[in-house]
Parts: sequence; structure tokens; C-alpha cells
Amino acid sequence: MDRGPNDRAEAQVNASGVPALGTLRSALGEPLPIGGVGVVAAPRGIGKTALLVQIGLGSLLTDHKVFHVAITDTVDHVRTHYDEILRALGAGGSAATIGTDQVVRVERNRMIHSFAGRAFTLDLVARNLTVLAESAQFEPDLVLVDGFADPDDLRRHLAALRALGLAHEVEIWASVEAPAATELPEIDRLVRLVPEGRGVQLLSPSTGPGSTAGSLALDPVTLTVTQRDPVTGVAPAREASPVAARDVTLYSGGAAGAEAAFGEAAERYGANEVSLTFDGHLQARTRGRYVLTSSELALGDVSLAYVSKRLNRTYNDQGGLIRGVLQTLWHMVSRSQQVFVIGKIQADGTVVGGTGWSVELARMWSRDLWVYDQDKRGWFWWDGVGWVASTPRITAARICGTGTRYLDADGKAAVDALFSRSFS
Repeated sequence: MDRGPNDRAEAQVNASGVPALGTLRSALGEPLPIGGVGVVAAPRGIGKTALLVQIGLGSLLTDHKVFHVAITDTVDHVRTHYDEILRALGAGGSAATIGTDQVVRVERNRMIHSFAGRAFTLDLVARNLTVLAESAQFEPDLVLVDGFADPDDLRRHLAALRALGLAHEVEIWASVEAPAATELPEIDRLVRLVPEGRGVQLLSPSTGPGSTAGSLALDPVTLTVTQRDPVTGVAPAREASPVAARDVTLYSGGAAGAEAAFGEAAERYGANEVSLTFDGHLQARTRGRYVLTSSELALGDVSLAYVSKRLNRTYNDQGGLIRGVLQTLWHMVSRSQQVFVIGKIQADGTVVGGTGWSVELARMWSRDLWVYDQDKRGWFWWDGVGWVASTPRITAARICGTGTRYLDADGKAAVDALFSRSFS
């Protein structure tokens, strides 16, 4: 390893080309000494893995190597986190710097090891690092250990973590599940994630409860640094510009209910329509029908366990239909700049049903996202940290229209009014 930790940190701040990662690196403080251990602590579900992934990306995007150890998650699950954060960073203003070469760089410089379903041991981690160095010339600058169950679990492994860092001359960051007031063992650097209003606050090592100096506001979905107003806590609204209906393409699934209503409105106003589907999927509309191949569907593949975790509910697939719908939603949202959904926003911010996955994708990829809540009878805009009542217009050339099959009269009227307001 030809560069020390200070050089590495400076490279991450100045050369990654991604301002959010530089801001995060600065908030983490001076680089850890060899053998030092940094810890991200937070209650369950707050975003410890997402933050560790960003620490890793700060190294990966500057050609430093990272060994990511997942105590409970699978390799595919960890990869999904990296993919999501990369998309979010690109959509958040660094799109010019998150390209194919950056993705290749991440893959080349990263190794992931999972203990899912097996007993975790740092001895095996150390052996794997030795084998990688000898057989693949892979010597990481940073080791991430994600998933200590509680402070006692961390305490039992702390001496071995330090020994690992010293033996392999690496910086080590770990995560531990711990409520805000929980006492932790003595470590070199502690970062806490604390829910705050509609977002998440990162308390850097120089801060504590009741102090905001040196803290960062984080997006509650991606855990990336937000651009919220420091007083109001609200992200700036996106500027609207007029667009002609003939220049707009609606991506939808053509299913009965909300998707059919979006398609009918698009046709009525002269917008283009692409109705994505797959074998075995029933459509109410076939205008612009496009059947996704198995290889195309695979691009949007995701484990049902992961979707269930994101949406706080359980999905039981039936003959592969649910998976196909989720894969199709991936294609609809990924092609779109604006996403319009008819459904119901729940107390945790997710949207009811399979439609909720389109909302999660739109939030992860920082799309201009709108949901019409049929119970509240109003439109809500995702401002980056929460839902804000507002009135949408179609301002993008590529839009996604989806939602519940149980469309009521008010929901249909909302779709019609959206197109009328945008194109009349």
C-alpha cells in the first residue's frame, strides 16, 4: 500500500468527484490510525449499512481497495446497497461522475464476504485476507464489518478487530445495532445515526446529543447527504418547465385501475405510451405494448426478502407473478424522470401494495416523485425527506404512471386533472 491514511482521506474528499462523499468523509474526522476502529451505531432500520457503503465508496472511487464483511446479509444484498447508493449519488447532482468507468472501478476494487447462515469469526476474515493477498494480489486499504448485533457483541470482537487492523495495516469501520442512549465500549471513532423529524441526523465524533455542530442531515432512504434548508429542513422544489404532450412518453404496465387510467389520459392528450409486460401478465391496455424478455426482466431482479424489508411487509410469490411485477416496475421507473402513483401513503412513509416498490425505487433514484393518496384525496410530493402536499404538473419527457388496481372516482379524476393541468 503506497499511500497512508491521511493521503487516502484527502483523495476521498478532493478526487472522488462526488461532493456528498467528500462531505461525509470530512464529517467522519481525521483518518483512523492503523489498528484503530471506527463504529457506526444506530437503532435497527436506520441505515447503518448504507452509511458503511458510502464510507467504502469514498475509497473505491479513488482506486483504493475495500473488503466488505457482512455478518448477516447476503452478498447480493450488499451489492444492491452499493448499486442503490451509486444511483442516488449520480441522481443527486454527480451524474457526470458516476458512469460506467466508476462502476467498473467499484467492482474491481471491492471484495464482499458474507457470513449469512454461518457463525461469524474474525479468524476466518483474517485467513481470507491472507489468501486474497497471496493469490489475487488484493490488499485492501479499508475493511468494513457490518452487522454486530449489540454493544456486547461488538465488545467481544473489539480486540480481534484491532489486531486485524494492525496485522493487515488497514483502517476498520464497523456497525452495531444500538439505541441512541446505549453505552458502547471504548473505541477510536464513534458516529451515531439518530432519527430526526422526517430524516436522519449523523452525529459526527465532535458532537453529541443536544449539539448540532458538525452534524449532517441525511436522506432517510439512501442515507446520502441531503441539500435540505438548514432552517425549514425541506429540500428545494424542482423547477417546472412546460412540455408538449406529443413529446411525452408514458411508461406503465397497462394493468386495470390506475395504469389504465394513465394510459387513457395519455392517449386522449396525444402523448406516447409504452405498456411494459411479461408472459403471464394481464393487461387492460395494449397500446404501445412491449413484452420484456427473460434477460430484460432479470435486470430488475431483486429478492422478495429485500423488498419485504424495505416496505415492512411480507410478499409471498405466486407462480413468479409478483417477482415479474416488481421487475417490470424497475423498468418503468428506471426509464422515467417523473413518477406518478395512485395509492395510499402509510404512516411509515411507504405506499400500500406492490405499487410501493415503484415508490421505493423512485425515492432511491431521486426521481421527481408524486403520490395521489385516495384516502386523503390529495397529491403529495417527496421532497427528499418526507411527503409534502402539493399540486403536480407533467414537466418531463419520460414519465411513469402506476398505482392501485382499486382506482376510485377521485383517483381517476386526479389523473385526468393532472393531464389537463399540464397540457390544456
